[in-house]
Amino acid sequence: MALSTIVLVNQINNLSDARYCAGMGVEMLGFNLQEGQPGYVSPEAFKEISGWVSGVKLVGQVQELPIPDLEELLLTYKVDMVQLNSLYLVEELDEIPMPIIFRVMIDKDTVEENIQSLLEVYHPHVEYFLIDSEDFTSIDATNLRFLKDLSKKYPILLGFGLTKENTKEALDKVSPAGIALKGGEEIRPGYKNFDELEEIFEQLED
Repeated sequence: MALSTIVLVNQINNLSDARYCAGMGVEMLGFNLQEGQPGYVSPEAFKEISGWVSGVKLVGQVQELPIPDLEELLLTYKVDMVQLNSLYLVEELDEIPMPIIFRVMIDKDTVEENIQSLLEVYHPHVEYFLIDSEDFTSIDATNLRFLKDLSKKYPILLGFGLTKENTKEALDKVSPAGIALKGGEEIRPGYKNFDELEEIFEQLED
């Protein structure tokens, strides 16, 4: 199956999600490598899951992890990309030996000029910017213009407010480089309800 845009699915922590997403044509699978963080995947579980999928890029997610600790982690987890979920210094990014996805959070108090300046500075060091929000639950007039302006200048992955009803419309209006979705827990080992993801994937069929 071919999808009409780049798709990253984060919070992969079970084989069911990984195999389903890979089979649906998802380009990147995100795993939380940091112990103590929600959805953490142990090295053993990561090795088992990643051994069953092919044709996808494996992304390691970390938050506020010192660069030396991150470098050590990357010796254990054989990922293709790193997703940074917190702010790092620009010079620190040059120490990371692989492409970077940099998550940028926005909310109702976000100053657009500040975000624009941040992305401008980090752009040369980053493969994608994942634009995410805990404030906004939809893509509407409040943020549509801003997202569209960002996507004209930077490679953004749209990471919030996407549903089966609006994904195709959001892609048409915002024109991001891609989107970011979230996996979830299995109902029981080997059993998972994929209805929500499937309905979005149907909107992305090429």
